[in-house]
Amino acid sequence: MLRCFWGALAGAMSLIAATTAAVSEPMDASTLTCKQLTESGNEGGKGAYGASVILYWMAGYHTTDDQDTVVDFDNLVNEMKQTVEFCEKNPSISVMNASAKFMGENAEEATDKAIDLSIIKCERVNSSKPDDAEGLGQILMWLSGYHKSTNETTIVDMDEFSKSVDKMADYCKKNPQVGLYTASEKFMGEEPDGTADADTAADATDDNAEDDNAGEDNK
Repeated sequence: MLRCFWGALAGAMSLIAATTAAVSEPMDASTLTCKQLTESGNEGGKGAYGASVILYWMAGYHTTDDQDTVVDFDNLVNEMKQTVEFCEKNPSISVMNASAKFMGENAEEATDKAIDLSIIKCERVNSSKPDDAEGLGQILMWLSGYHKSTNETTIVDMDEFSKSVDKMADYCKKNPQVGLYTASEKFMGEEPDGTADADTAADATDDNAEDDNAGEDNK
């Protein structure tokens, strides 16, 4: 399972590098232009797919509250194609604005083929084959964009992404019944690395201490 996660991570990082200047350098997705996107696609091979990796991130970022974690990948492929075609005609526009014309609130209504990422459990990822790494990489990029939108930031940091996915892989191995989305929320969300859980535990400890002190005062 870890091999599948790492394969997805390595693929996403190398492919996104075809669109951005360098994997190690954080990028503000709001500054990425249509010209940069189409130029990466015109390179062919990894460059073309590198463009789609960015668009998977954009799709997650543009998701509305009503859409939440439900993704119609057939529709999404069409939305990405429309974005690229629009970008070819409007090279100076940002990819963020171009993709917003076809994704999020402007996306087509989801069909019966749509998948709710919140119901995919870690055990399903644990049993994934290496051939599934590409699809998993796409889902991870979508989740990254989704959480970045929740956190109100447009920064794509692949070093941060790498560490988050690495921790998700280990967490899913130890907790197969937990949802993949829950794992992503834990390591890509507002308080990554489980700090929210730590804070909750600390609060509970403080509450117990106050109760003990109150008991002592009433004696």
